[in-house]
Amino acid sequence: MGTWLETNGSRSATIHRKGKKAESTLTKTFRAFGYSDDASLHAYANTKFTSERFVQIGDYQMMVESYSVAHVADDVWDVTVTYVKTGADDTNPLRRTRSFDTGGATAHMTQAIPSTTYPTGEQRFPPAAPDQKGAIGVDGERVTGIDIVTPALTWTESYDVPSTYVTATYIKTLAELTGTVNESTFKSFAAGEVLFIGCSGSQEWDIEKGDGPWNLSYKFTASGNCGTGKTYPALVLGDVTGVEKDGHDFLWITYEAKVDSTTSKLLRVPKYVYVNKVYRRSNFSRLGIG
Repeated sequence: MGTWLETNGSRSATIHRKGKKAESTLTKTFRAFGYSDDASLHAYANTKFTSERFVQIGDYQMMVESYSVAHVADDVWDVTVTYVKTGADDTNPLRRTRSFDTGGATAHMTQAIPSTTYPTGEQRFPPAAPDQKGAIGVDGERVTGIDIVTPALTWTESYDVPSTYVTATYIKTLAELTGTVNESTFKSFAAGEVLFIGCSGSQEWDIEKGDGPWNLSYKFTASGNCGTGKTYPALVLGDVTGVEKDGHDFLWITYEAKVDSTTSKLLRVPKYVYVNKVYRRSNFSRLGIG
């Protein structure tokens, strides 16, 4: 099998800090004696670097990536071996990216929003026209309404994390939290304002390097609460005032027929306003992303 001696200047390395998306490397150099041809040298080198393919440097596990040979003289050869870091660093998270979108969401509105200029949320022409109390698109017996863009913030957070972080239990936790809203303050948003849309994950594995890091992407949407001391003031819907709702609650209105005292016209005006909680509240600290 010949004789292998590690040379001076061997074990040169470039090690990147933990979590950095860059490849750490280690180089070893040997002088091999006793090989009359390159076929016998390669036969032994392949056996050697298969059985000794891993090197541990502190927290880093390095694996043989390639080797090169150079003939020196007679049966003497120089061999250079390159190792690269395998798998993920044992730290959490390794890398994070964020993106957001304030494009808003679409909602069907049957009632206008009051303002200082238009206390009931409507302007009438001529001024003597029946006061619809802000009802939109009144057509005989129906209030047809309109689809509008409403305030909403959608954002995604992506993390690269060690393979040991993502267990079957954690994946089940993500599934359980999907479609729920925060029960307490989360990333500066008040309770009830953030809806967890879900998380997607991907991971690479190969027979030599084993498990690579997981890439996890979490998606949220935020909508402000309405009420006294909340993100938005309490709602005024026709003659119904002081309506409070959390950002992801569902609001709907029932209308009643009412005769306008000025024009004797039959109107459709808000009678009752209902706010339904349609999403469960959950502890978002279980997501583990702060």
